[in-house]
Amino acid sequence: MVSPEKRRMQYKTKRTPSGSKREYFKGKHKKIKCAMTGKVLAGVPHETKTGMRSKSKTQKRPSVPFGGVLSAEAREEVFIEMGKVLAGIKEIDEVDERHRKYVKQVMKRAEVE
Repeated sequence: MVSPEKRRMQYKTKRTPSGSKREYFKGKHKKIKCAMTGKVLAGVPHETKTGMRSKSKTQKRPSVPFGGVLSAEAREEVFIEMGKVLAGIKEIDEVDERHRKYVKQVMKRAEVE
């Protein structure tokens, strides 16, 4: 019987002279997607836990605001909405719901610095 830990692992069938054998391995994580648009994020690796542990912080995600969370297009939309709120063109309640959370975070960050 297969050991319980291997039941959860992925496998490939490998042909050997004595017959086919299963070769077990741990699979990679899914590709990380943007929280707003659902696009696959560029510059963010999809590794196993061990692979991610061996990388430095800058290799794990881009060093921009919302890096590893939002795509470039979504990030641009958030900053445009933030500019409108700061300029007085819009109120924070008038901002689209999917942008509002991130606009609040950026404004809070701007006040601190």
